Amino acid sequence: MRIRILLLAAALLAAPPLARACDPEAMNAELTVLCRAGLDPAIAWSRAVLPLASAAEAAELERTATAAGDACDVGDPAAGALAAVQLARLVGRIEARGAAATLQPARLPN
Repeated sequence: MRIRILLLAAALLAAPPLARACDPEAMNAELTVLCRAGLDPAIAWSRAVLPLASAAEAAELERTATAAGDACDVGDPAAGALAAVQLARLVGRIEARGAAATLQPARLPN
């Protein structure tokens, strides 16, 4: 029984840890792909609303898109996702303002 325990302990110590089996470069590449999958549509939406945006909003759209892209590319998906959400919110505000300007006021019957 004691020899069995010693053999099991030796086998556990001789086996490489599971962390060595993971390839950090491959994991970072996959995180970048996932981050970009959420970010790229938001960047496309931001480019679509540029004609409706003021100069300050256009600069903010560009700054946020660049920051999010940089975060995704260096392997910080949390920062990239946060910037993508901020970008989508800004796009939504610009779209809502543009849509509100085109709406006709409701006419109530007299």
